[in-house]
Amino acid sequence: MSPWSREFRSLGLLLALAAGVGGWVGQPAWALCVALAGRLGWHLWQLRRFELWLGGRGRRLADERMDLWAEMTGDVLRIKRRSQKRKRRLSAILKQFLRSTAALPDGTVVLSPESRIVWFNQAAQRLLGLRAPQDNGQWVANLIRTPAFVRYLEGGVYDAGIEIPSPHAPDVLLSLQIVPYGADQRLLLARDVSRERHLDRVRKDFVANASHELRTPLTVLSGYVEMLLEEAQDDRSGWLMPLTAMREQAARMEQLLADLLLLSRLDEAPGTVRAERVDVSQLLARCCAEAERAAAGKLAIRSQVPGGLWVRGVEGELRSVFGNLLSNAVKYTPSGGTVTLAARRTAEGLQVEVADTGIGIAAEHLPRLTERFYRVDGGRGRDQGGTGLGLAIVKHALQRHDAQLVIHSEPGVGSRFECRFPAHRLLPDQIRAGCSSS
Repeated sequence: MSPWSREFRSLGLLLALAAGVGGWVGQPAWALCVALAGRLGWHLWQLRRFELWLGGRGRRLADERMDLWAEMTGDVLRIKRRSQKRKRRLSAILKQFLRSTAALPDGTVVLSPESRIVWFNQAAQRLLGLRAPQDNGQWVANLIRTPAFVRYLEGGVYDAGIEIPSPHAPDVLLSLQIVPYGADQRLLLARDVSRERHLDRVRKDFVANASHELRTPLTVLSGYVEMLLEEAQDDRSGWLMPLTAMREQAARMEQLLADLLLLSRLDEAPGTVRAERVDVSQLLARCCAEAERAAAGKLAIRSQVPGGLWVRGVEGELRSVFGNLLSNAVKYTPSGGTVTLAARRTAEGLQVEVADTGIGIAAEHLPRLTERFYRVDGGRGRDQGGTGLGLAIVKHALQRHDAQLVIHSEPGVGSRFECRFPAHRLLPDQIRAGCSSS
């Protein structure tokens, strides 16, 4: 029988007994009231005992009585035991997480919603100079006072990280990123990138110096090849073909060195460019004319560029951007195809796009197209005379203009390369003459 059934049965027996006694003495109502008051008083006493037990100041009610209060006490005790088991299990998981996080080579700092330090691992102590437990509860910007980090922390946009010198060791370069999680909490991750940046600098210096030093001997070699070609025009000894191949490869090497030097210059100044006024409409018209000459009538080159498009930037770098995109479109579009150059103002700023009806690019290659020397088809790229650096130059030059490159392509259909410039780079209309369509 359940405790509630026993309770109702005992209450019914008590009321029946009280009614019998009250009828015998001639006061049944008073007898029932006394019985109910006694039962209520007993329940209040049991409630008090239950409260003391819950607070840890009394003994639990005995199970052997099998009444309602003993059953409730048993239920609470079972819930408490399950809770303790879950607590021990969660505590073990938390300890394991803290041990694994403490072993990470990267610094990890748990921040509260108010950007105060809740916890950090040993790597954070080493990289950021934090001290345990003195720095727990401190506002993180009081300990990492670099202005760039304070702006990053207060800006609230954590899609990308920042690089700053370590506040503990200025010769150490740190990459910091904040990762939001949970209920408005955040993780601050710190990684030592000093060696990576040093290797990048060594690589860039080597490429720049090697490219610069190779230009002079290559120029001399090209000059002698040209001279020998002039003398071999009427020569029947068979030197004309190899000398022609040597001239073509020397020209390709000169283009490769020029691209490497341009990339090196872009790497030397990775920030945004100075604010020169560039007539994009006229620049695109010249690039369109060069593409028509390169196509030699085998392709249809169409221009949809209005007049009066001006931006703040460097004309030489923008010429490399648009020239590379048009050159690629012409190279990889079969005869009879179409290459379209278009530009228009948008709500976000200016969009310049180069579309073609060429061979297209498979989706798995798109994320790597802007890597240096990356080719979808290496053999075909070399046959076309490409260096594998064109799109890397496009990407770096656009980044210096706060712009981005967006690529859409489908094999057998064609490709579309979009250069999206932000509104602050776009100037008001300066001229109204448009670029004629062809």
